[in-house]
Amino acid sequence: MSVQYFHSQRVVTPEGERPATIEVRDGVIAGVHAHDHVPEGATLRDGVDGVILPGLVDSHVHVNEPGRTEWEGFETATRAAAAST
Repeated sequence: MSVQYFHSQRVVTPEGERPATIEVRDGVIAGVHAHDHVPEGATLRDGVDGVILPGLVDSHVHVNEPGRTEWEGFETATRAAAAST
């Protein structure tokens, strides 16, 4: 099992922006904790004051639609992207 922690002074949650630590287990967000929640010996990536948006999917895509949809359309491109994660 892979466990990583990411933290920053600027983590955006449904409640607003706040300092926090994000726990990721096997590529899935397992929790958003207090900023000082980092277990001893844990792998930590410190975003300092960079903005972290846990769970946000970047919808800026370059898909061949409109045009060339016989080769790649929005449905096939997004399905392929989801399958590769």
